Amino acid sequence: MVLACKLISVAGVKDEDFIGSNDLYVKLSTDEKNWVKSTVKRGAGKQAVFDELFTFDVLPQPNAKLYVEVYDKDPLKDDKLGSASVSIADIGAEQKDVVVELHRHIIHRHAGVVNLRVSHI
Repeated sequence: MVLACKLISVAGVKDEDFIGSNDLYVKLSTDEKNWVKSTVKRGAGKQAVFDELFTFDVLPQPNAKLYVEVYDKDPLKDDKLGSASVSIADIGAEQKDVVVELHRHIIHRHAGVVNLRVSHI
């Protein structure tokens, strides 16, 4: 089965840069080992529009997930701004808009949202 995932936008993330604005990018995975990465949106700040399509080969398993991580690109070390996962089983057969709430650190503080459009093709 193929999962199509359109990365629409990121909003409400914390600005981590002391000088300038966040250079946002998103990583997606279905197994937490093999990641795909969006383009970097330079100077995006707290939100960015991506409009990028990714596809994943997935096995129909009830516990399958789509993992999402948002980063700020920096010269020395990128800052992880938030992460989350979405149950692939909850997506269903029809195209669906999904708002993924990002969390930060172990205490799961709200860290923004990622807007996706997902479907099985």
